[in-house]
Parts: sequence; structure tokens; C-alpha cells
Amino acid sequence: MQRIVVIGGGAAGSAVVGELLRPGRSADADIVWLVGQRAPGRGIAYSTSADHHLLNVRAAGMGLFADDIGAFLKYAASRGLPVKGPDFVPRSWFGDFVESSLARLVAESGRPGRLNLQSREAIAVHGDDRFGFRVTVEDGEELRADAVVLAVGALPPAPLSTVTPAALESGAYVTDPWQWPTLAQAPERVVVVGSGLTAVDVLLSAATLWPHAQLTAVSRHGQLPRTHASQPGEPYLHQDELLETMRARPAIRAWMRAVRATLEDDDVDWRAVVDGLRGATPGLWHQLDLAERSRFIRHLRWLWELVRHRMPPQTATAIARLRSQGRLKIVAGRVLAIGGDGPLDVRIRPRGSEIQRSLAADLVIQATGLATLADDTQHRLIRQMIGAGVVRADRLGLGLCADAEGRLRGADGTAAPTLRGIGTLLRGALWECSGLPEIRALARVIADDLVRELGSRGGRRDPGLALATKGFGGRDAFIH
Repeated sequence: MQRIVVIGGGAAGSAVVGELLRPGRSADADIVWLVGQRAPGRGIAYSTSADHHLLNVRAAGMGLFADDIGAFLKYAASRGLPVKGPDFVPRSWFGDFVESSLARLVAESGRPGRLNLQSREAIAVHGDDRFGFRVTVEDGEELRADAVVLAVGALPPAPLSTVTPAALESGAYVTDPWQWPTLAQAPERVVVVGSGLTAVDVLLSAATLWPHAQLTAVSRHGQLPRTHASQPGEPYLHQDELLETMRARPAIRAWMRAVRATLEDDDVDWRAVVDGLRGATPGLWHQLDLAERSRFIRHLRWLWELVRHRMPPQTATAIARLRSQGRLKIVAGRVLAIGGDGPLDVRIRPRGSEIQRSLAADLVIQATGLATLADDTQHRLIRQMIGAGVVRADRLGLGLCADAEGRLRGADGTAAPTLRGIGTLLRGALWECSGLPEIRALARVIADDLVRELGSRGGRRDPGLALATKGFGGRDAFIH
């Protein structure tokens, strides 16, 4: 029996596994899903239990599969959850939905033993002339694989280069915005580095946990994400013409002129224009050469992130309330140094000024967005795969090299048909790759391709698959 190994237990891995398990899928292969220590289907995004951590996509657009968008609403209704289509709901609710969906697909998969779910981490992937790949897990066991799907999400965040060793050792500097230390006493001054969606989540959590703390967010432009409209808007009527104009001249300056001309019409909703670009973004990105991509990253990335990744209205209201109460300040400036051993001294240069300024902080939390710098990562698996030449890093620091269908490129530049990536590490290939709509679409492509590719090779019997697994919802189980 052939084997597909899926590495990563978050939304991307869930979507691939779900597609492979769907009724009617003719894959004659077993699936080993290495999810690590988190519950399957959760990942970082949906592991949060905080009700103020909301999806930034309306409930009507949520679902595990590209052709079943309304599934989450049906699930919510069956559970008696007060959810309507335009709502932005807690992320944990969608995590519950993903777990439930996967458990149902396992039960309906039609063949005992098809999914083998393991709470183990992959630490190495090597090519194998006979089977395709060998995947080594943390206890040293090697799994033979005919195909591997890498769905590990963003890389572990590395500390800013401006942070001193003493500050890191003090415990008052937090590199991972989702894992905070246990503090002996509540901090009075909290500085968050960053002002995007991750920083917004951190600020709301800090405000809830420490109601008397003074909060400061520092970022180069001092801009918060823009806000979703309270109700869905109409699509931009001339979106196709705008896209054709952009495709005809793949250059950042030309694109900016076209978008600005479009938005000069007061009747045009900028949200509709941006949302209309979303599905076409991978194709547009593919048209840009390396110099144009680099130009976009240097000059426009921050602006795209503001308008593309927006806050739910409830979140924006909560942030505005903190600012009006004087509890939260947003500072535009460059972080020059973070030193001390608690409290920390955060030295910044405010935007437009040559005069440095110091902020005292009992706690500094780094929330600068998704880490994708693969050639300098502490992620054990990614570091090993790059070192072995199985994959190679994107030249602009945007994850791994891949083609438009997620085939990962090795050191020689060749795209391997049965080594696929999905999610954040494909940013260099697709740019838009971490949102659920993009993940769903690519998961379907990957599942279809792997079924076809493995089917053309013929079956191969492998009796060594019966292993204990940790079941959905934290229950011990065997899936066989």
C-alpha cells in the first residue's frame, strides 16, 4: 500500500487530509498525519480559547473545502451557536468545526486504517530511491513515504537583531506572541512591537489579562489594520478591466497608478477592489520578476497588509475603546535597541524625527507577523531539509521555493511532483497563501495531483502501518 505523509496539524494540513479522505476520492494510499502536540485541525490560529480572538473572514465564507463554503454555518446551526452569515466569530469555534469535520470524514472514509494520526513531530525528510522519501520522527523512527505534504505553517519567530542578550535572558522579552511567560506580578507597562493583526490580538489579550497596564504598540508606520465593513459589500463592477490593465503591464508603479485611478471614483469601495484582487493575486505575483517583487516588499508590503488583512468591526471597536481610555498608544517609529534586564529600555526613533526616544517596559512582546525566513530558521525540520538539498529557501526570504501548485523545489531547482508545500511557506511562490480560501483551493489541487501521480505508479504493499494514534478532541484512539 502506498503512503502519503502530511506534516503539520493546522488548517493547511487539515484541508489536505480532509480532501484525501473525501468520499469518492480514489486514492489507494494510507495517510500518516504528523500533527505534533496540538489537537489536529487547530494549529496556532485555532488553538486560542479567547473569545476576543475572532476570525477575520465572515462566517458565511468559512468551510474546510472549496466547494462546501456554507459548511461552517450548518455546523454552527446544528450546535445551536448564534451565528449568521455576515458575523465574525471566535476562532476557537472554527477549530471545533474542523475537528468535527475530520472526525466525520475518518468515520466515513470507507476503508479501515486509512488515516494514521500521530502526535509526533517530523525532524527530517530525505529522498529515497525506492519509496520516494524517508520521514524521520522525533523518537528516531523512519517512515517510508511515496509522497510528502509539508504544512508546517509559519516558522518560529526569531528575536529582533536589536535585542540584547541580557534582555532576552531577563524573561521580560517575549519572542513568540502566542506563548507568554508566567509573571510574578502584573506588568504596568507593556510594549508590543508591531501593529498588524497579530499585534492587535496581543493587545486585546494583554488588556484583558492586565486591566491596569499601559499598552504601547510600536511599528515603522504606526498604522493599524483597516476594518471590515459591518455588512458585506457589492463586488467592484469593473474588476475584470482593472485586472486586465495590471496583467498587461506587470510592474509595481504601473499597478499603483491603475489602482489609484480606480479609487479616485468616490462611488468605489476600496474594500471591494482589494477583495477582487485576492483570487488573482497568485497569478499577478507570478508575473513579477525578482526586482519587482523586491520593490513591492520594500515599499508596499506594509500598505497591502493593512488593507488586505482587516480587523472585524468588533475588534476595531475594542481597540478604539482602549485608545480613547488612554490605555493604548500607537507609535510610528523604528526600534533601534531593546536592552536592560527588567524593566527593559526600548529605544526608538519616531517616524520623521532624528531624535531618539526611550520607552520603559516591564514586558515587551514581539508581534511582527508571520516568520518566513527559511535559510536562517531554528525550525529543525526546515533547517534539515534545506541543508540536505531536499528544498531550498526563497531568495527574498518568503519561505521555500515552489511552483504554483505547491511542488517544492530542491537545491537543483527541480520541482518534485510528490513533495508538496501548502500554507505560509509558499509566500514566495504565491504571495497570497495563508488565508483559508487559498489553502482550500491548493489542498484540492494537491490531493487531485497526488492521487493521479501515485495511481500512475501502481500499488505497493507495506504492512508496517499499524501504530497507536491520539484521536480527535484529545481522546486516545486507534484509527484502523
